[in-house]
Amino acid sequence: MALTFYPHPDDTQKGTIEDRIEVLMDAAERFKAVILEEKNVGSDESKRPLPRDQVIAYNWEEVSRVLRLVRELPEGTPADKLKKAGLLNRLAEIYEVLRAAKMSKLEAVRLALISEANQLRGGPNVA
Repeated sequence: MALTFYPHPDDTQKGTIEDRIEVLMDAAERFKAVILEEKNVGSDESKRPLPRDQVIAYNWEEVSRVLRLVRELPEGTPADKLKKAGLLNRLAEIYEVLRAAKMSKLEAVRLALISEANQLRGGPNVA
């Protein structure tokens, strides 16, 4: 059985950073829906799925590519900092959706992105 990646790399190579983040968010929501449906369909809670049984995966390479683009944005003016902080917060929302897809270890990354966004805004470091 073929492995399906969310999002497809062709979908994230187009448009502005904001467009790419929206594609990542849509893919994260679809990925979460499939994961949660598989968990609900699986009758034996004690049996953990093996990697060879996995039919879907989230395309982390695309997330890291967009994160790198966001981190490379200029921070020269307050408007630049606010834009960058907003994009980091949106990426944190993607991690929140994926965390809800039974990926609890992503909470640390989400909190780090929120902290970075808050530092750019000059605000408190709270989640």
